[in-house]
Amino acid sequence: MANKTWGFSLSVIGPIVFLVVSLEGFKPADPGVSSLTSSAKCKECHQQIFDGWKNTTHALSIEDPVFKAAYMDAYLNTRGEAKLNCLRCHAPAVLINKDFDLEKGITNEGVTCDFCHSIKKIDLANHGAPFKFEDNPVKMGPLSDVKSPAHETKLSPFFKSAEICAGCHEYANATGVNILGTYSEWKDSPYSAEGRQCQDCHMPLIAGRVVKDEVKSSNQKLVNLHDISAGHSVEQLKKAVKVELKNISADKDFIVVSVDVTNVGSGHMVPTGIPRRKLVLIVDVKTPKEYYSQQKIYQRIMTDDKGNEIKKDWEFFRSGVKEAVDTRIKPRERKSESFTFVSPKTPDITVSARVEYLYEAMVLNPVEMRVVMAEVSRKISK
Repeated sequence: MANKTWGFSLSVIGPIVFLVVSLEGFKPADPGVSSLTSSAKCKECHQQIFDGWKNTTHALSIEDPVFKAAYMDAYLNTRGEAKLNCLRCHAPAVLINKDFDLEKGITNEGVTCDFCHSIKKIDLANHGAPFKFEDNPVKMGPLSDVKSPAHETKLSPFFKSAEICAGCHEYANATGVNILGTYSEWKDSPYSAEGRQCQDCHMPLIAGRVVKDEVKSSNQKLVNLHDISAGHSVEQLKKAVKVELKNISADKDFIVVSVDVTNVGSGHMVPTGIPRRKLVLIVDVKTPKEYYSQQKIYQRIMTDDKGNEIKKDWEFFRSGVKEAVDTRIKPRERKSESFTFVSPKTPDITVSARVEYLYEAMVLNPVEMRVVMAEVSRKISK
């Protein structure tokens, strides 16, 4: 089975966690990098950047409970084959050290510092290993005129481009179906035409220090502290869509509610990433004594070669052959919806509309197993 792999991608997800699976020829990593340095070493100089990164979904990608549950399911159902490429984005050090059993510390650092800062190019045609690396010990980055006593540095405009995100946020499976399309969704959007990159929203520049004062003085500048807000970030989700009650008409029999939902803040589709993610528009009509509710779901539905709807995350990437439904909202697109309700019989009517993000994830939780093995009792009298 060494000649096959499962294609995998991360969206930011984190949580997210995005398991992408597709049987394809596995190719080894670009030979430019022979080893990776632990983030603990990077922390010795880049303390503030490390602190921003350490609690992100990138840093926790291998520890994420949603990923762990999905990975276990995929691993068991593929007799371990899933590890060949499920880990290429959740534990990308495996592309360098081949530690697919997660025995080394750096492999468990998730999307670790040295992995990203060794990338010089993304080749999406290589599904198994789309990353091309710079030779050790050169570290790539977006800053010019910088020198380090610890390693060589090299300016790369690539780090200011959305393309660097494509290695894990774009994936087409063996049948050619685009399972994860966050990068291409952005590329086809007005944000791309305007030159706005993924980093502008997810990795904004703020005042900070590239390195500690004791390493180099007067180094405060606008920097990316790697506190990456991903797809399950409450802050990012609240920026993405706007909901408006455009019109409410009522008579003694019916209430008709017109609602607009607009993608105002996302440079890609909402929702993006794994197809089971949904947006739910909920419209409520309430009085102190009555309650009525309707909803509209924006989602992507995929089917297998038998026409069955795919339900599990990892099966999209192995079995997805057709996109049956796609009602998601494009960047700056407005969806206008209408809902008709029977008029309540009681007064003081309130009409409301809200949009919720919905992702039904399988998560492994500790469960106490308690079994009474033997018991005895006796009545006593005084």
